[in-house]
Amino acid sequence: MISHVTIIGRGRVGGAIHHRLNDRGIAVTAVRRDGFDAWCNGHEPIGNILIVATKDEVLRAVVERVVEKRGGDLQNVLVLHVNGSQGTELLSPVHDVGALAAAAHPFQTFGDDDPSALDEIGWGVQCDDAAWHRTREFVEHLGGIPWLMTDMSHERKRRYHAAAVAASNFTYAAYELARRLADDADIPVDVFLIPIMQRTLKNASTALEKNLPFAITGPLIRGDVDAVRRQFESIPLEERDLYRHLSLALLQVVGGGLDTETRDEMEMVLR
Repeated sequence: MISHVTIIGRGRVGGAIHHRLNDRGIAVTAVRRDGFDAWCNGHEPIGNILIVATKDEVLRAVVERVVEKRGGDLQNVLVLHVNGSQGTELLSPVHDVGALAAAAHPFQTFGDDDPSALDEIGWGVQCDDAAWHRTREFVEHLGGIPWLMTDMSHERKRRYHAAAVAASNFTYAAYELARRLADDADIPVDVFLIPIMQRTLKNASTALEKNLPFAITGPLIRGDVDAVRRQFESIPLEERDLYRHLSLALLQVVGGGLDTETRDEMEMVLR
């Protein structure tokens, strides 16, 4: 039974978890950066679960500091971090003081600390058998879907995180180019860009669910070199590098459907 949770780091992820736990009626202690030393030197109860939601570069140091200062309070506490590219190895110090350890990453993009971002999302979980039941219960309590990842090397964990980056952050490069070009063409983004972006996401989701090819359209996939050339030449000089890189990336995805001569000519135009 989860009754009290302590969260170290209250950024977007930590804040979303904080809000969701409050909504569920669970007591939360939020430890912010400027209050971390005071918390370490204090005696406030930690509760059932300790979440470390700090930036990557300080994660290990925070864990070591907590064990050094509050190790005696960690007996049977579930200590988990929400980092996407790190496993449980940096939590090894908590085992020595009788705590359980888990790496539990919400596979989501957080624009703010809105707890609705936690609804029905996958969580990549790494932990041993002793910690799995409580970690699964906690993730489900937040509204997520826990997925136990086994045989996870450092390289595979980083690939896992790269999948999240590709599915979210990389798309912003295309959105930003579309926004700049729409502004240059003097068309309103709410009327023109948002509907096509929403339809594209729907099409992509359907393709993923049914394991079908993506419904990509446009002159590049058709092999219309002249159309791509005209489009490229119409774009302001300061935007051409971004258009070039995105188009070459797309060509890598769809180029297998083009004959060699067309593909080579398309690459020459874009380069």
